[in-house]
Amino acid sequence: MNFMMDEGQERIQATYRDNYDRLVAIKTKYDPGNLFRLNQNIKPS
Repeated sequence: MNFMMDEGQERIQATYRDNYDRLVAIKTKYDPGNLFRLNQNIKPS
């Protein structure tokens, strides 16, 4: 996960597995403008 670049959203979801939905909720709450969007990006909902 540390060396992923532009792997696509499906690969990122597969990497985070069951934690992905929780991470999206956190990202939406604390970074809705997607300021921190480098490498292993979890897009806000």
